[in-house]
Amino acid sequence: MLEILSSMVTSNSIELFFIEGAGGLNWIGQIVRWIIELFGSYVGLGIIVFTLVLKLITLPLDVYSKSKMRKNSLKMEKMRPQLEKLQKQYQNDQQAYNMKMMELYKKNGYSMFGACLPMIVTLVIFFFVLGAFTSYSQYSNVRVYNGMANAYSEAIVAFAPDEGTESVSDVTPYVLDGVQQTDEEGNPLYRVTKTVTYFDEQSFVAYTDLQNFYTTDANIDVSSIDWSAVEVTSSYYIQTQAVLSSSDENVQAAIQAIRDAHAEDDTPWTDDMVAEEYVKQAGREAAESYYDQNKQGFLWVKNIWLPDVSYNHPVQGYDDFRSSASRVNVEITSDFYEEVTANLSYEKGAANGYYVLIVISIGTMFLSQFIVAKSNKAQNELQTADGR
Repeated sequence: MLEILSSMVTSNSIELFFIEGAGGLNWIGQIVRWIIELFGSYVGLGIIVFTLVLKLITLPLDVYSKSKMRKNSLKMEKMRPQLEKLQKQYQNDQQAYNMKMMELYKKNGYSMFGACLPMIVTLVIFFFVLGAFTSYSQYSNVRVYNGMANAYSEAIVAFAPDEGTESVSDVTPYVLDGVQQTDEEGNPLYRVTKTVTYFDEQSFVAYTDLQNFYTTDANIDVSSIDWSAVEVTSSYYIQTQAVLSSSDENVQAAIQAIRDAHAEDDTPWTDDMVAEEYVKQAGREAAESYYDQNKQGFLWVKNIWLPDVSYNHPVQGYDDFRSSASRVNVEITSDFYEEVTANLSYEKGAANGYYVLIVISIGTMFLSQFIVAKSNKAQNELQTADGR
């Protein structure tokens, strides 16, 4: 066993990540997720249905608000002759006009608050639901990248043996920097280490799974330890000689292609670098394949979870990725992120969209304001003493 570990330590170490989930969602976010994912890969359809559901939820408030506005409009028309009379009477005294106008409003049961309250409640609902939708969009975006990381790691681990050799150490004092460690009550701690080694001389990749069990019982029966509850730390290694000496013609052709591609580099590539590049290529291709199968776009928007603008890209740089995923826990390091997305250079520079949704939103907003302004024109004329 010591000879095996020694051989692995002298090989190239490589960093891999196996990530579960993409952070948590609150209960509103879980509902948003359920609605959108109800349609499987048709994410755009799911978002449309989510929008319709949100509209249905706020529809009673909208109907009530419009009903109150309609009633207010009728009351305003009923009061118009009296308000016009007050305007003539208090044409030069806005304060007095306001007092008389409010008295008239009260007498006729006219109130803007009844129409505004449903709008306020609707805004509160939108605030919480859209916040949950933002969290879900970040969750979905990160989930794709985490899936790419897992695909990359699984492709590289596939080069390792399927079966490992297990060893469990004796119970030994847990010592750090020459000091016996203790628990919170001052009792001395002891450690039992379990190691599973996946290694053979022909495999391109080898790795170890290491578990440390801590106890205050120096006489514990090692066979009674429940290792399923103990954290596993894995270390991965590329076996250079196994890669370079492979009898597979395709492997040798790929190795030669790597050497040729870097033949004129200022720093000559070593055998370790060539072997590492060969193994990593398999991981990059697996990550690219996962992305192609799981990317989420809609019509002209390449990544539906990012803005419809040309300066955003469907695959972001690491800093932009971290920034846009502020509500989600991102476990991938910068170096590993760049390695996993190495085959997606086109997607890192392509335009995510062409401002179509932004233009539609602005146009809709102006149209809505125009309609509201036109409908309130007659009412606004009666809000001032001079009718302006």
